[in-house]
Amino acid sequence: MTYSKNELRQAYIARLQQLDLNTRLSEEKRLTSMLFNQPEWMRAKVVALTLSQSFEIDTTPILLHARHEGRTVVVPRTLPKRQMEFVEITEDTSFVESSFGVLEPADGRVYGPDEIELMVVPGVAFTQNGHRLGFGGGYYDRYLSRYHGDTVSLALPTQLATDDEWQPDEHDQHIARILTLAEC
Repeated sequence: MTYSKNELRQAYIARLQQLDLNTRLSEEKRLTSMLFNQPEWMRAKVVALTLSQSFEIDTTPILLHARHEGRTVVVPRTLPKRQMEFVEITEDTSFVESSFGVLEPADGRVYGPDEIELMVVPGVAFTQNGHRLGFGGGYYDRYLSRYHGDTVSLALPTQLATDDEWQPDEHDQHIARILTLAEC
């Protein structure tokens, strides 16, 4: 039996929401530590992150670590026609809530795709070979189609999918590295 991407998305989000908090925090901490040891992280001066929602891997520790190391952190701001841009955040950044309920920078310097060296790409589910099931809006796939820097995604064990769980669409963008706890 095959499921639609939307059905799979809902199932994976439910699994994330049901994950035991202590298990989740432990797994997230291990994944973020792995990220900080990756060559892509070590050489990146400009890192793109999301401001995570409650069911996503918490990006706050990643953001704080990047800022502590002197890296520039940029986060997405949605635009019309399902487009987005990445805006630098600083201690002076003010935020507004998007129509999706996500905080976005109200102002700040916009960085183009050629200025971002590492993008930590969010998602609902991932396969080991770099396929990503996103949130359904296509924002990241559109942006990644013109981005040529390093991409990495962090996948909790509950987010790992088999290669045949869904059929990638033609516009779906490949993620270069999926970090999992299986690599520990």
